[in-house]
Amino acid sequence: MQQLKWGLLGTGWIAEQFANALADLPNAQRWSVLSRNQASAESFAQTHQFAHAYSDQAAFLADPELDVVIIGSPHPRHAEQTIACLNAGKHVLCEKPMGINSQQVEAMIAAAQANQRFLMEAMWMWFHPSTIKAKQLIEAGAIGKPHLFHADFSVHFPFDPSHRMYDPALGGGALLDIGIYPLALALYLFGAPTSVYGQAQIGQTGVDEQESIILEYGDDRQANCVASVRAAGPCEATVTGSSGYIRFQRNFWHSQQLVVQSNGQPTETLDLPFIGNGYVTEVAHVAECIQAGLIESPIVTWEASRSLINTMDQLRQSWGITYPDER
Repeated sequence: MQQLKWGLLGTGWIAEQFANALADLPNAQRWSVLSRNQASAESFAQTHQFAHAYSDQAAFLADPELDVVIIGSPHPRHAEQTIACLNAGKHVLCEKPMGINSQQVEAMIAAAQANQRFLMEAMWMWFHPSTIKAKQLIEAGAIGKPHLFHADFSVHFPFDPSHRMYDPALGGGALLDIGIYPLALALYLFGAPTSVYGQAQIGQTGVDEQESIILEYGDDRQANCVASVRAAGPCEATVTGSSGYIRFQRNFWHSQQLVVQSNGQPTETLDLPFIGNGYVTEVAHVAECIQAGLIESPIVTWEASRSLINTMDQLRQSWGITYPDER
């Protein structure tokens, strides 16, 4: 397989996770890094063994040898940066959420189509063995007819109005950062809902700090999703059916164990480890898609990203939350 040259746009925590994943992936060449600060770019490049460091986006994208860019910047910058990369002829893996609203996501997809370049929202959870196994068990009837999904992502973040979690200018709030995970797992296991509603508690900076969401499916299925930056919860997920259940152990978005109770049989714990830090399989999938000439992933499809952002748009609209870039 031909080596792809990878670039990272951003040098924060998520960029470090992807850099470590690239180091574990054969045929992935760590090529370039872009940061707003040249010293930060050079330090990151040296630490993670990238060949080039940039603080100028135009120069970063002008490199004809750069093949694919991972976007690891704050949410509101995703759309503009992704479209710039696609227009420069680069493939893109964009950290979730792909955009802060459906208009941005549609513009990103349109740019991928126009430039015939690969674009995927980074949803590492969908590539984990535990997630894949749970779906297989449900489809095989291991828990009978599935009726109820429940997932909790509650992690306490001390209040700081300048922190990205609380800053509206950075797309802050629980929904887009952590609430997206229970919603995405419900989407993966149950599909797109027929209706969605929820209630949120809005903090002093105007972002959602805690919410409870219900997805209805019109066929006796329902998904309950909870997210909070105020509370510290168990961070587990459970799918309950007519004759059993499947529970994702903590933390469900990168759990390596499933507890399965099937058709009255004794409860079984399945060990399902992932490779490396958990991002490797996702990055490998992107490489395979690009090598195959695809511009859309057959797993994290554009329609899946549309469904996810449309759901979050509906919720934010009902809560009266608008980000500065949307005004």
